[in-house]
Amino acid sequence: FVYADKPLNVQSGYSMPALESGQSANERAIPLAEKKSYSEWSNKRTNNTTSSLYAHYTQQNGKFSNDIDVDLKGGTIGFSTTPYSSGWWVEFEYLKNTEYSADYYEATFGGHYNIINSNGFYTLATIGMGVGVGSADGFDDTAYLTLPIGLEAGYSFAPNLSVFGGVGYKWNWEIKDNRTRCNDGTTSNSSGSGTCSWHGGVDTSYDYTIGDFDGLTYKAGIRYNF
Repeated sequence: FVYADKPLNVQSGYSMPALESGQSANERAIPLAEKKSYSEWSNKRTNNTTSSLYAHYTQQNGKFSNDIDVDLKGGTIGFSTTPYSSGWWVEFEYLKNTEYSADYYEATFGGHYNIINSNGFYTLATIGMGVGVGSADGFDDTAYLTLPIGLEAGYSFAPNLSVFGGVGYKWNWEIKDNRTRCNDGTTSNSSGSGTCSWHGGVDTSYDYTIGDFDGLTYKAGIRYNF
C-alpha cells in the first residue's frame, strides 16, 4: 500500500535525432514517457499470468451427526488457473484434531468465478467436489464424498505474489457402509442393545465409523502467479 501511488523510477531511453538545418533542439524535443504507478504496473502484470501455485492454512468447524463439534486444522496445497479470471483448481488437504487423535486427508477439484479484478485486488466464488478419508481413535477408518463452496479475496503485493483469505462451507458425506451387520448377512441401522437379536446376533466385524459431518471453513495463505 505504501508504494501503490508512487511512480516507478523507470524511464525509456531515446537517441537524439539529427537536427535539420536551421532547426533548434526545442523544436524536436521528445516527450517523456508517461509515469506509471505501481498499482497500474502490477495490474498489467497479474493480468498476464495464466497459472497459480498456492498454499494456505485451513480450518473446518466440523459438526458430526452425533452432535459432537470438532475443529479440524491443517494445511492445503493446490494448483489453479490465474485467480484474476474465471477458471479451475485442484488441491490436496490435510487436517488434524489432537483431542480425538483424528487425521483427515482430502483431494478436491472444482471451478472458480472471478467477481472482482481491479488494481491487483481480486475476489472469487468457488465450488468443488472431492473425496476424503478419515481416522480417529475408537473408530474404523472411513471415506467421504465432499462438497466445498466458498468466497476468496486476495491482493497482489508484488507482480507474481499475492496473499489471500477466505470463508466457506463444506459437506462431508460418508460413503462407506456403516450399517450394523448381522450374523445371517442382513444389515441394521441400529447399534444398541437388541440389535440383530432375531438375525443370529451382531457380526463382530461390523463397522463403527465416524459418520457424516459439515461446517464452516476458513483459510489464509499465499499464491505464486506465473
